[in-house]
Amino acid sequence: MKKQSAKKRKNILRYLILADFLLILTMSFSLAYFTGFDEVTNRFIAKSMDISLYEERYNSLTEKQRSTLIPNKLLPKDPRVQNIKETDVFVFVKVTVPVYASSVIEDDGTVCELAHPQEVFFLKTAEKADEGQTSFHTKENDEDKAYWVELPSFEEGTDLQSETRTYIFGYSVYLKPYEITETLFDYIQLKNIRQFEITPGDRLEVNVDAYGIQADFLDEIEKDSTFGKAVLTHEQLSTIYRYIYEDENSDNN
Repeated sequence: MKKQSAKKRKNILRYLILADFLLILTMSFSLAYFTGFDEVTNRFIAKSMDISLYEERYNSLTEKQRSTLIPNKLLPKDPRVQNIKETDVFVFVKVTVPVYASSVIEDDGTVCELAHPQEVFFLKTAEKADEGQTSFHTKENDEDKAYWVELPSFEEGTDLQSETRTYIFGYSVYLKPYEITETLFDYIQLKNIRQFEITPGDRLEVNVDAYGIQADFLDEIEKDSTFGKAVLTHEQLSTIYRYIYEDENSDNN
């Protein structure tokens, strides 16, 4: 009995320490422009294009609720992208999650996994909130018309050997003016883990970046089908995102 009580006290202490970690959830957006070309005057004309990334339920939380997480507790986080200008756009989202070598702890204090590199957070949909894994609003069945498509070939840190792991998604249909996507996920959950190589008060950053690229002038992509939106394949979205990926990486070099 004494051994069990000590273990519980140790787990509660660890729980409180983890709860004190400051969580910084940041959002940003980038725009990739394609321009129209006037063959007569050789002028380039850039159309007005803009997108907005926001999280309605997350932004309704207090600053204290947003900045501090309790292990295993679900916190609303619901990124969506809206087209806020007159030009049709394809949109993409990159999510960056921190990675640490750590062990998962059960509620009774039992360590159920040996220390190994893993993502510190689960990102979850409402439908799979009870499952012990990350989930996104990707295609569930053939009737889905608008959904997120994961693009693994552009993701980084997937071997969990870096300090972060990124996820890349493209939306399966372009957005007309003022249209908005579905949420990419609905909750974020801090794992109940130990052996952090950080101290209380350190920042754990989960970055969400949105990218937009205007739908005009992409000749190799069929934008419409029978006067309706064409649902883009993984290959088509990869072709579009490659423009953003190459542009982003050229800026970093």
